[in-house]
Amino acid sequence: MNDDISLWRLFFRIVERGSLSRAAEDLNLEPSSVSRRLSALEKRVEVRLLNRSTRMVTLTDAGSRAYEQMKPLVAEMEGVLADLDSRSPKIAGVIRMTAPVNFGERFLTKWLTAFQRRHPQVLIDLVLSDHRIDLKAEAMDLAMRVGELPTTDLVARRIGEMPNVLCASRGYIALHGMPSTPEDLVSHRAILYSLGRERNRTRLKMSKQGREVSVELNGVFHLNNVGAIEQAVSDGAGIHPGPRWLFNEGIASGALIELLPDWSLMALPVHLLRLEARYEPKRVRALGDWIAQCWSNELVNH
Repeated sequence: MNDDISLWRLFFRIVERGSLSRAAEDLNLEPSSVSRRLSALEKRVEVRLLNRSTRMVTLTDAGSRAYEQMKPLVAEMEGVLADLDSRSPKIAGVIRMTAPVNFGERFLTKWLTAFQRRHPQVLIDLVLSDHRIDLKAEAMDLAMRVGELPTTDLVARRIGEMPNVLCASRGYIALHGMPSTPEDLVSHRAILYSLGRERNRTRLKMSKQGREVSVELNGVFHLNNVGAIEQAVSDGAGIHPGPRWLFNEGIASGALIELLPDWSLMALPVHLLRLEARYEPKRVRALGDWIAQCWSNELVNH
């Protein structure tokens, strides 16, 4: 019976990871060992559960039925293991995570370094990308996402929100004038963040004492990198609504000017995402807690 449960747990891990090699990495096994155990399970139930290829696996009809029918039993077993894991002080293993490029460079890398000082047996594989990586396809344990989330079957944990500020360089204001109302922004040149989908105009929502307005920005310079946007703003290419943490230093030094400071820009929610699974490894849970704490300590009210 114990062997049966172990084999079914292996089957579930392969399905959730999408390949034998990723499941093997999770379980600290050789891929050949995972393949043998899967074959043993299929021999025991006398039916093929998965179609294999060099890069991925897919469920057969029988495998799909087995996956759905075995969920309650495997979920109960994973719950028992999670309880046992929570009683152990050891935090170790590999964590794969993805996050936006510039935020990862500015903050996340140092947070992860501090986490590893506390837990030296944890190995971290950080992938920085401004594109939304498929967690299952890329075998990611965690993803940091900024902005509203689309409908998803991922498990989301909100860790905070990212305040935004509208600013421009002193040189730009000297040439184009200072806007005094949100409506004035329409005539200004705007620098906009884009991954290739948005073009020309972006609506900016602002509020003041309960009044909300939405204005269109005239996007004349689209960039797909936050660091490049920071440089373009400093160079006087236009106005930009972006993360306050990115421009605080420039505003404090006087090189940049906050525009319409009595108006508030909508803050963006920030989430940590993980795959829907019954068992969240202790190392992943610990890292999520650490990032949430670092966010609260360093970025709240910034």
